[in-house]
Amino acid sequence: MNTTRRVTPVGRMIRWVTARPARLITFSFLLVILTGALLLTLPIASQDGRSVGFLRALFTATSATCVTGLVVVDTATYWTLFGQIVVLALIQIGGLSIVTITTFFFALMRRKMGIKTLILIQESTGSFDFADVLKLVRKIIAVTFSIEMLGFVVLATQYVPVLGWKTGLWKSFFQGVSAFCNAGFDLMGHYSGPFSSLTAWNGRPLVTVTTALLLIFGGLGFIVWADLLNAARTKSALNFHTRMVLWMTGLLLVGGAVFFYVVERDNHGFQSLGNLPAWQQPFAAFFQSATPRTAGFNSIDQYSLRPGSKFVTIILMFIGAAPGGTGGGIKVTTFGVLMFAILSELHGSDGVVMGRRRISQETVMRSLTIAGLALLLVMGVTMFLTFTEETRLLSHLYAPVQTPLTHLSFVDLFFEVTSAFGTVGLTSAQTPTLHPASWAALIPVMFIGRVGPASFALGLAIRARLGSDKVLPEGKVLVG
Repeated sequence: MNTTRRVTPVGRMIRWVTARPARLITFSFLLVILTGALLLTLPIASQDGRSVGFLRALFTATSATCVTGLVVVDTATYWTLFGQIVVLALIQIGGLSIVTITTFFFALMRRKMGIKTLILIQESTGSFDFADVLKLVRKIIAVTFSIEMLGFVVLATQYVPVLGWKTGLWKSFFQGVSAFCNAGFDLMGHYSGPFSSLTAWNGRPLVTVTTALLLIFGGLGFIVWADLLNAARTKSALNFHTRMVLWMTGLLLVGGAVFFYVVERDNHGFQSLGNLPAWQQPFAAFFQSATPRTAGFNSIDQYSLRPGSKFVTIILMFIGAAPGGTGGGIKVTTFGVLMFAILSELHGSDGVVMGRRRISQETVMRSLTIAGLALLLVMGVTMFLTFTEETRLLSHLYAPVQTPLTHLSFVDLFFEVTSAFGTVGLTSAQTPTLHPASWAALIPVMFIGRVGPASFALGLAIRARLGSDKVLPEGKVLVG
């Protein structure tokens, strides 16, 4: 009697998806995005009672789940309370990852987990050791909700007196979650106009500074927070990863703030830093340095930035935040490894050395792979947008007055794609005015920026080396 069970196509698909943790994480994000998109297409989600259409809903759901912040409709004025709640839920799930949330509830129910589940959690959280991942998940949930609530309280002290209790509390709560998750969504459309973000709040530094600190804390990574809490409790030294993240984060923040203050303080374009009172300019420069680290809020207009400032913003967006957090980009650690690899080569060192620590060749190659793939993706999609937005790129030939609605430069398109990849949400190209084909191209960029490079790198770390027992002849190639 033949007892062999026939595997259905659905069964084979499920088996293929669950075969690798990185693959399962990717598909879990995809499932959340599609679910959110379907909910946002419902008429109850839109203020006018009509469906927003699947493309706009998919773009919004992808941007929220991938904690990006690029939008094609204004969050405050277009979505109903139901739609805003859906967006906020997607932001929270995307910031923590569905794996982390599921693990937390499994832990509450005291359900046992197998080795594959623990490896999956390890990849989702960016932990070094899967033996302690359950403790890390509990810390992640505790730290996330604590910081979000603290941000909510501080923001409420600024918004409630201006907007009233009901509106002020809701906007404070929404922004607290959005900022810590580095999402960049806001509800300021009713107060200062659609797509205005925080441009009307430079006169209240507590709003911009609190938002900046929330996004910085979220971008540090949960591994860093766990190490900081452990060091504070046990008086032990911080691990090498934490020290590297803190140094790189501080360097980029301070360097960026000084650059933007020096370059933009005499820029008097629309909603530019130079139009602000002198005492507000340092805060705005700091915020402009912090927000490209995958946040997406803005207190000055991005289209009016000088070309050099746009390029520096692009660099900061490409680098992004730290691994294991709510931010995107290639990560500060990847950038740091590559910079020290270059310095080590220039110094003639046998290996890569950072802070008296040797960096493994595997880590260097993984960093190079992440940065290389990211650069190819950004350049390829930017090239695609030069075709879809060709009319606006060439509008300077026949438009007497250039505005964001009529004219774009190549830098603006490069800025837009890098913002999507870095899950930032800043735009100097006015995302709602782009061609629908451009929206369709940016959707996978946001998705890959959130789950692609990290999952790919971790997948390389646990993948069996093929052909490692073979000795191949060396191929000599001249480079440089």
